[in-house]
Amino acid sequence: MRRVDLTNLDCPEPMFLAYREFGKMSQGEEVEFIMDNEVCAYNSYKLIKNSGNALVTIMNDSNWIYRLRVIKLRDFRSII
Repeated sequence: MRRVDLTNLDCPEPMFLAYREFGKMSQGEEVEFIMDNEVCAYNSYKLIKNSGNALVTIMNDSNWIYRLRVIKLRDFRSII
């Protein structure tokens, strides 16, 4: 699984970078986004989940690090 470190960035930059990276993913690909901003982490979770083509989980460890694991279910680029 690929990991994308989005820590030490000011909101909303991590959210936009995560969503842009999500758009580059292939069907079935899994990526973990690592963030240290709670608001951006939960907004990224909602944005990607509402895309309708991803399975997203969010975890918070004891050091205030948020990990979003995303699996792309469908790749709309292959439909066109």
